[in-house]
Amino acid sequence: MKRLTKIISAIIVMMIIISLSLTVSAENSSTYYQNKQNEANQNSQETQEKIDNVESQIDSVLQEVADLNVSILDYQNQIQQLTEKGKQLDQSISEKEKELAEKKKILENRLVAMYMKKPTTFLDVLLSGNLMNFISNKDLIKQIADYDNKLIAEVDELKTSLENEKEEVEKVKKEKEEKNKELENLKAEKEEKAANLTEEQKQLEKQLSEYKAKAEEYAELERQAIAKEEAARKAAEEQRRKAASSNSNSAPVTTYKGGKLGWPCPSSSRITSQYGYRILFGVRDFHTGIDIGAGTGSNIVAAESGTVILANYGWNGGYGNYIIINHGNGITTRYAHASKLYVTAGQTVSKGEVIAAVGTTGNSTGPHLHFEVRLNGSHTNPLNYL
Repeated sequence: MKRLTKIISAIIVMMIIISLSLTVSAENSSTYYQNKQNEANQNSQETQEKIDNVESQIDSVLQEVADLNVSILDYQNQIQQLTEKGKQLDQSISEKEKELAEKKKILENRLVAMYMKKPTTFLDVLLSGNLMNFISNKDLIKQIADYDNKLIAEVDELKTSLENEKEEVEKVKKEKEEKNKELENLKAEKEEKAANLTEEQKQLEKQLSEYKAKAEEYAELERQAIAKEEAARKAAEEQRRKAASSNSNSAPVTTYKGGKLGWPCPSSSRITSQYGYRILFGVRDFHTGIDIGAGTGSNIVAAESGTVILANYGWNGGYGNYIIINHGNGITTRYAHASKLYVTAGQTVSKGEVIAAVGTTGNSTGPHLHFEVRLNGSHTNPLNYL
């Protein structure tokens, strides 16, 4: 009779296990939705990094546009000054041309007057006794002519110098105008780039909103899946309890009943990052657990007895290699960034049992254990349970 009872109990437990496996299908399990949530969170993080990069590019381009505006204004001022200088040179050249014309006219008039005057022959001068007067008059006329010619040459030379200066001014002005046009074109290109980057930023922000909405949706589905798993597990435990009432060798049921969880990293008690908001990689985010600094390979132990519902290697939304243990009554714990995992999904573990080794996988800046406590799928401060 006792043998028959044991067989019946074993069959009941087996049926319960099979029933539990069927109740939570792969596509509806908390593990499935957690992976989906991690994927959405990872996409959100990558998209946020892209947005930050685009914002940085926009700031850089807008600064370049501002610098170009200053340069363009400076060139326009220089062009205006050169234009004014050109006008002044035109006026000076005009005045010198007028002065040159007047001096040439005076010289011409003098030469005409000398030509029209009746000439005195050398013999007349000798006979009249006016030789000295003749020599004096001749020297005086020569001196006047030389002086006039000198003034005309000076005016002509000054006019030529002014024209050369104006030519140089026009050359520089043309260069400034070409450079200014070049800067205007460059400014237009920068403004177009800023507009394109702004449009890209809008698209990325829209994408980010979609990823965050997906993450929230999967988080809710995960909570619902955990609730279903917990209900199925409680039913199974109740059936096992009933079956165990007639079998003294039945295994004890593991269910979290409150009290303090065990410290998950025996080799270290150093908390390097608390639960709550923090700045990481220049971005403010919410830290959903605590970080315990420890050497690579240090033991990670189960904070409470329970069933492993996830043991994954990979990036996993930044968690890296990590484990989730269900302790019953909606309580789950998470152990992230591990270098090695020593347990698998579906395995039952005891409080204090070694389940993994400390590492720095996933989104991590150094070896440590990221430890979370979740109640019905929602993260909560682990220090309230430790």
